[in-house]
Amino acid sequence: MSYSRKTNVLLYGYQLCRTAITRTSCVKDLGVFFDSKLYFHNHVDFLYSECIKLLGLIRSITFRFSSLDCLYVLYLTLVRSKLEYASVAWNSITSTDSAKLERIQKKFASVCFYRYFPHSSYSYTSALERLRLHPLSLRRHLLDALFFIQVYRGLKSCSSLLDNASLRVPTCHVRDFSTFSVRPSKRHCPSSRCALATNVVGKDLDIFADGAVSLNHILQACTKPFTVLLD
Repeated sequence: MSYSRKTNVLLYGYQLCRTAITRTSCVKDLGVFFDSKLYFHNHVDFLYSECIKLLGLIRSITFRFSSLDCLYVLYLTLVRSKLEYASVAWNSITSTDSAKLERIQKKFASVCFYRYFPHSSYSYTSALERLRLHPLSLRRHLLDALFFIQVYRGLKSCSSLLDNASLRVPTCHVRDFSTFSVRPSKRHCPSSRCALATNVVGKDLDIFADGAVSLNHILQACTKPFTVLLD
């Protein structure tokens, strides 16, 4: 399998013991489908198919629960955990694929809203507030930032991430500047994407302070600026 986004790709036929090795355009590694152009369309299609089935199962048992908390736990455990698995690796998806994944949470939100808040007018934003949820695209961006912070603190190992981003020291005292600088030629790679996400988080959260940093800490501090960024 060769990775390239060029129109005309130079392919070479490999052999093992004079037997041609079959070339493929998609491979599954540690639960993530990698395609030859790294668009991750196959992975998004797989996630959508699997999560829609799980959501249908949850929807079929909605009326068996009188408490919203039961459905909430089922969704977080069975569906959202799958949608966020290894998202740092595949979050460079297109806006179309991102909207496709968001439709899964929209379906869950609408089911819960009409079941437990029948007298309120529905909108996805109000449903998220009632259900204490955040947009999936927002959470993936924050997970990118969390991964970068953990690597920079030495809690996780990823040398390529540190190679593509470096601390930015301003020449004069300014109130608003990016903590990390990213090479222009590397802005579309996963490492740079994580660094750019960390720059947004760093405006409202001290990423160098002592103590553990979790996704909940980042959500509480940085939901507003990231919402502006995603819009």
